[in-house]
Parts: sequence; C-alpha cells; structure tokens
Amino acid sequence: MTNKEEPALTDKERNMLWKKLSKIKMQAPRGENDLKSNVELGRDLDLYIVNDVIGQGLPLLTPKGATIKREIERFTTDEELRRGYEYTSTPIMAKADLFKISGHWQHYKKDMFVLDVGGEDYALRPMTCPFQFALFKRKPRTHKDLPKKYAEISTLFRNEQSGELRGLTRLRQFTLADAHIICTPEQLEEEFGKVMDLIKHIMEVFNIEVWYQFSKWDPKNKNDKYINNPEAWEASQKSMKKILDKAKIKYVEAEGEAAFYGPKLDLQYKDVYGKEDTLITIQIDFALPEKFNLKYLDKDGKEKSPMIIHRSSTGATERVIAYLLEKTQGNLPTWLNPIQTKVMNMNDDVKDYAIKINQKLQEAGIRTQLDSSNNSMGKKARRAITEKVSYLVTVGEKEKAKKQVAIRARDSEKITTMDLDKFISKIKKEIETKTK
Repeated sequence: MTNKEEPALTDKERNMLWKKLSKIKMQAPRGENDLKSNVELGRDLDLYIVNDVIGQGLPLLTPKGATIKREIERFTTDEELRRGYEYTSTPIMAKADLFKISGHWQHYKKDMFVLDVGGEDYALRPMTCPFQFALFKRKPRTHKDLPKKYAEISTLFRNEQSGELRGLTRLRQFTLADAHIICTPEQLEEEFGKVMDLIKHIMEVFNIEVWYQFSKWDPKNKNDKYINNPEAWEASQKSMKKILDKAKIKYVEAEGEAAFYGPKLDLQYKDVYGKEDTLITIQIDFALPEKFNLKYLDKDGKEKSPMIIHRSSTGATERVIAYLLEKTQGNLPTWLNPIQTKVMNMNDDVKDYAIKINQKLQEAGIRTQLDSSNNSMGKKARRAITEKVSYLVTVGEKEKAKKQVAIRARDSEKITTMDLDKFISKIKKEIETKTK
C-alpha cells in the first residue's frame, strides 16, 4: 500500500502560512499585584516564542532562552553525577508493547501521542521509567549492584488539553530531570532521604519556595485510574508516611492525586495568578518492579523484587524557567542570566577599546554583548536595564587611559571604576558560587 502524495501548496496557502509563521501569539493578562507572567516576560526578554504553524504547547526557545535551559540542566547533571547517578540516553518513542507492560497503555493512553509506524502502534514517551527498567534487565543483578540510580534529562510528551496549556508552565513537549532509584526494601528509607537532600540543595540554589503534598490513591475510584492492589497501596502509603514523618516534613494529604502505580510526594507552588501546580515529584513504586519482572539476588542467594523511587530533581526545566521568571520578574541571578554584561562605549574614539573589553570578557567565559551604536549613553543604559542585563560595563576616554572599566550593577545606581581583571574575578566568583 502506497501513501497518496499530498498536493503542493498553492501560492495563496503558502503566503498565508508565511504570514502565520511570522506572528508570535504571546499575550497574557497581568497576575496578582500586577506581576508579569512568564508569557509576557518570555516575549519581552526574547526568551521563547509560540507559533500557530508549529502548534500549541510547543514553544521555541531563542538562543537566550536556550541559555537559561542549558545552565539549569548543566547544574542538574553535574550535581547528580556528583551524587552517584548514572546517566542514560533512551529513545523518545517505543512500541505499544513497552507501555502495555508498564500499564501506561491501559491507564494513561488518552494522555499519550500514539503513532502508526509501519502498521504497528508506537507512542511518544510520557515517562522514562520503562526504558531505564529495560536497561536494568540487560543483565542479572545482585544486592551488591543496588542501589542502581539511573538519571536522564529526558524529552517527554503528554497530550494536554488545549485549555490547560500555559506559557512554559504546561506543555505538550517538555524536558524533565528524571531518575529512577532501584533499591532493596532495606535501602528505601535511606535513598528517599538522599533524594530529599538533593532536592533541598536544589531549592536553596534556585531560591525556590514550595510546600509538600502527600498524594494518595482513592480507594473509591472505579475507573481504572489506579492499579488494583489495595494491600500494596496501603503498605506503600504507610511506608511513605513513616519516612516523611521521621524526616519531620510538613505536608498536606491529597486523596486521589497519586500516580496510577504508587503514592507521591509533590512539591507544590503557585504562579503569578495564584494557580497551584507541581514543580517536583517523588514516588514510591510497588507495582512496576512486578510488572517488569525486575529481580535481584539477596545476600542469601534468593531472588527478590526491588523497590523503586521515581523522582525529578529540578523537575521540568521549562516549568522551572517559568517559575524563576515570575519570581524574579526576569531579574535572573547572574549565573543564569543570558546576558551577564553589556559593554557600551561613550563615543567612537573608544570603540576599539570597547571591542577589546568585550572580547576579553567573552574569552573569560562571560556571556557578554557589545553596544557600539550611535545612541546616547542614556538610551544604551535604559535598553540594557530593560533587557535585565546583570552588569553595565561603560568605557570612555578616562577608562581607556587608565585601562579600566566603569561598572554598574543592574539593581544599583552606583558606578564603580576598576581594573578589568578585578571585575572578571568578581563576576566569575559570583557565577561559580551561584550567588542569588
């Protein structure tokens, strides 16, 4: 059977699509206290665009937006590797068979993108766990191999309803700092504590404020939302509650908010509109080890099923960007800022010096831009402040003669003159220590 060839676009159709491709649809009302949403900030700071030709829930990050995403994911990867995670790289889609084993096909299919590939059912992955379980099963395991901590910065796809899509907060394609810890039952409490320690560190670095929600199953639900194993549900929820109480974590309970395969600890926040959402999730899984027949030999040589902790650390990168933009109103810390310095010359006589300064900053690994336009210094400075640049670097005749630069921080009116090497050391320290 051959596919029928699609007719070519008419000139009218092509022109119409060209016009649509040039239009950016990024309007959003102000939030509480007149705060800007990530949609408005993303547009004004040129961080991402949304376009009808490409589709809803599929934002395009500009080089500036991609810089923020890259810095978040670099930090996450380095921190997790330091803590003993092993990074994987798995496909973004798989045959339906894989999702039938996990139960996603039975319990989650309506939220998946299903494809016909050569007459077989495939789906874009909504989660990474089935792929990492396949990696675990590639060879026999013993208790000495555990815990096994697989992590991945993974691209995921979820068929969200159009009315639910919001800026970078809720998407149809997103990137998740995902991981699965396969451990013995005896290791569960310690490993859960280590996950909490990692997330606490991340919250401090990003200055994120959340509250905790213990998401439980609803035993009255008869719509196949959950795996039908009441005893396992009660046991796993009891185990999670014990861990949370021992760690003295304050939480609210939410019945009916669990994953289909186990209870969760959700880290919740509110956006500028006061709408509640989940930033990070930790789950205890009693079901999938059995569904995938995951086994290990204990110290007595007996075959046993492991426990699994599903967890994100920084959560979905795009949602974290949305959170940070709204919390700081675009005034990102220097280490995350797409433009860390803006070099501006007072006149054409010092343009060559400004170019040299900008080049040295760039060679030092600082994200810098040069504004050598003929605009007035006031206009240059106002534009840099509007762009939320961390530091304005000004050079004139006096600075050139002394081989110095005049520095003004974004949130200050004070101008300080210093040697370039001293400024480079200062800003590099600020970047390395991730000063807020």
